[in-house]
Amino acid sequence: MDYEKLCKLSFSQLKSIANELKITSCRSKDKLLDEIIIFFTEYEAYKSRTEKYNKIRTLGNKGKEGITFLVRKKNGMEYAMKTFNKRKSSDRIKKEAYLQTKAAELNIAPRVIEVDTISNYIVMEKMDKHLLEIIKKESILTKCQQKQIIKIYKKLDEANVFHADANLLNYMLLGRQIYIIDFGMAKEITNDLIKKLGTNTPNLSIMTLGFILKLKEMSCPFESYEYMINFLTEEQINQFKLR
Repeated sequence: MDYEKLCKLSFSQLKSIANELKITSCRSKDKLLDEIIIFFTEYEAYKSRTEKYNKIRTLGNKGKEGITFLVRKKNGMEYAMKTFNKRKSSDRIKKEAYLQTKAAELNIAPRVIEVDTISNYIVMEKMDKHLLEIIKKESILTKCQQKQIIKIYKKLDEANVFHADANLLNYMLLGRQIYIIDFGMAKEITNDLIKKLGTNTPNLSIMTLGFILKLKEMSCPFESYEYMINFLTEEQINQFKLR
């Protein structure tokens, strides 16, 4: 891109370019010019990164927003690449990566390696296996595993990140440690959210219940949530007949 030539264009010409690039038109010519320059700078950086990852195979099932792949860099390092369909905006992808990064800093979620809002993907640390595989094989969630889940919820609440999706497929292991994945529905814990949900610890209060109910749907024995049930209210326990 010839930036000198771009700077000489009229405001109307810049608006036309912005429209083609799907950039929200700005009232100020200088601001719009800055937005266009940022777009092309990011695009040029993106082009230099293309073919950085080779897709090896899919990981798990196709989700509502896209597909996750096992990818390998030229140096042999392997990662998980979560790809998104075109309906997912760049702002939502950045938000998801941001909230996952906050959790990863507490060592409860995979580290985010790279975010690409042009090709719509997040590259992250690769996990070993789904917790659900172990639950199906062993037919029980051990007390040690239950403690790890509760620890994850407590840390998320401390980080002001509400995960908001108790799907059992959102828990994976690296070695023996459990991590939580998929922050597509996650939200920041704000005063408004606390007021709406009626709790300032929504992960511990809501996610714990959701997790236990998923275990019950699988006909897991009481021992699979005997420890976790201690973090529910008597009202929740009685309402869902958990004892």
